[in-house]
Amino acid sequence: MADLRVLISASDYDATLVFYRDLLGFSIAESWDDPDGRGTLFHAADGKIEVFEGNEHHPAHAVEGVRLAIEVSNAQAVHDHVAALGIAITEPIDDRPWKHRSFTIDDPNGLALTFFHVID
Repeated sequence: MADLRVLISASDYDATLVFYRDLLGFSIAESWDDPDGRGTLFHAADGKIEVFEGNEHHPAHAVEGVRLAIEVSNAQAVHDHVAALGIAITEPIDDRPWKHRSFTIDDPNGLALTFFHVID
């Protein structure tokens, strides 16, 4: 296996693009606008998040029971950054019993993103 991607069919593509690119600062691997719709592929840790504009080929739907865990070098710094931008924190930052410092936010489509770093 060579690549792991999470695919998101966005109900609001533009807001999702701003969220990942501008607010979270994820770098773009590829972007397209063709007859089947728009899409953007973001680098996310060791994987990728592929966002499609919701359309007949990629219908947008509610996300339930899925959470992405993204390891970062400093969860507190990421937390402070997103909090300063006014992004709602859905699970407060804390040291977890499994030796992670983490917090969770939701993307514009309701996908939960947990940012964490390993603690001693």
